[in-house]
Amino acid sequence: MPLVRHWFSSLPIAIWVFLLSLPVFAQEKTPDLLQIVRSYADTTIERGRDRYGALPSPLFASTLDRKTTSLFQGEGLNRVVDIRREDWGIRPHDRMVTGANPMHDQNLYQALYALTEVTGDRRYALEADRTLKWFFENCQSPVTGLMAWGEHIGWDFNTERLIEKDAGTTHEFFRPWVLWDRSFELAPEACTRFARGLWEHQIDDHKTGNFSRHARYDQHGPGKDSEYPRHGGFYIATWAHAYNKTRGPVCLQAIQTLTTYFESRRNPVSGVIPAESNERSKGTTAWPPSNLSLAIDLWSAAERVPDDLADFLRAAATRTDDVFLKMDHDLSAQGNGFLTRVDSETLAPQDVAGHDARTQLWATGYGEYTDANLALHCLARYGQRQLEGYRRLILDAADRYLTSEPDIEFPVYPGTLGDVISLLLGAHEISGEQRYLDRAGHFADKAISLFIADGSPLPKASSKHDHYEAITRGDTLMMALLNLWIVERRPEIKPAFVFCDR
Repeated sequence: MPLVRHWFSSLPIAIWVFLLSLPVFAQEKTPDLLQIVRSYADTTIERGRDRYGALPSPLFASTLDRKTTSLFQGEGLNRVVDIRREDWGIRPHDRMVTGANPMHDQNLYQALYALTEVTGDRRYALEADRTLKWFFENCQSPVTGLMAWGEHIGWDFNTERLIEKDAGTTHEFFRPWVLWDRSFELAPEACTRFARGLWEHQIDDHKTGNFSRHARYDQHGPGKDSEYPRHGGFYIATWAHAYNKTRGPVCLQAIQTLTTYFESRRNPVSGVIPAESNERSKGTTAWPPSNLSLAIDLWSAAERVPDDLADFLRAAATRTDDVFLKMDHDLSAQGNGFLTRVDSETLAPQDVAGHDARTQLWATGYGEYTDANLALHCLARYGQRQLEGYRRLILDAADRYLTSEPDIEFPVYPGTLGDVISLLLGAHEISGEQRYLDRAGHFADKAISLFIADGSPLPKASSKHDHYEAITRGDTLMMALLNLWIVERRPEIKPAFVFCDR
């Protein structure tokens, strides 16, 4: 030992420095997920807002140049606008490139609220509050009470008015609004007007409940016969929150009417609720994810209404569980996924041009579901009602991602990786198995390399598109990264993240 110590002690200082640095270079640097999410949040708060037109606002931009953190102008705007649906699966009339669409940003708001809880910095929650309050108080139709958000419309920063796309002034939910509790606290009058407007201007027949997912933002114009179950669930959840805050009797009437309507439409043989009664479907097609989404909202709404109605809602949701869990989902190692489109009587897969009847591991495009996304539907329902059938589907779906990698020859969305990470975290929570947490970390690293490795804190719109666009759910990825950090570093914190990507 003395000889060894003597040999080391005789080394030149330069070599000592080199040897001491070796362990640092030999180890892979672990990304600081909290710092990544905070940088994203700080950038959107400080640079990603409406500083355009005559009336700046706290709204967050849906589309940004990641290099300048500004709206695109001139040729840059043309280049982004001209991306074809065939190139990445996003329909042109669903995009908001000159303004805001808060329904695309829900997981950004959820991440901001969670950051305040994690860091103690109240600024994050206050900025989320400021944005939501301004939106509800300034972007509501004075005629219908509907909001400038959703599938087809938003709020333009340059003109200070509605963004109208090819779909005109069509009001349609893009996904559920899961921030009603906070929204009612911030803007109670506007939220109450919206709930009333949803009944008066979205529902065509107040006796039967027949409606269309499409209505008019700026004037009375409800449709009918496109009564998607998932959209009905979004409305029922809205009215349940409104009743809980206002005790308005029209909310109970609306919930009762719509739920009764869906129950009357169940196929007498299979028990499934058809996709719609429109001529193109004729009641012969059903969408299992849409049925399951409705069940999630029915169960949640039951917590906010009187007991007799609550029992009715839970019974309806339970019937959907029975149907969904008897379907031929195949999440085995070589299986072909969840069913997403079935014959409403036989529940057999129903393939049509442009739409697969089953999920894919790494699907990209409008109307397509990944295994992870539909498994997150199951996880949300499992959180409400701990049925073993859902638990098995969740774990089987998570197992398929233990060995699968995305094909980056095709555009991959940041939200897709966010869904996978969230599924693996859910599988870890309900099973206690470390392998799911480890794999979540693997996909976090991959997501970082795909979407933010170039130094911008804003994730790319896709692995092939170098701008930021909220519709591809970069906020879903960031919320998943934050949740992973919490699980690994601060498990005592239980953030109130609500799954809204359905």
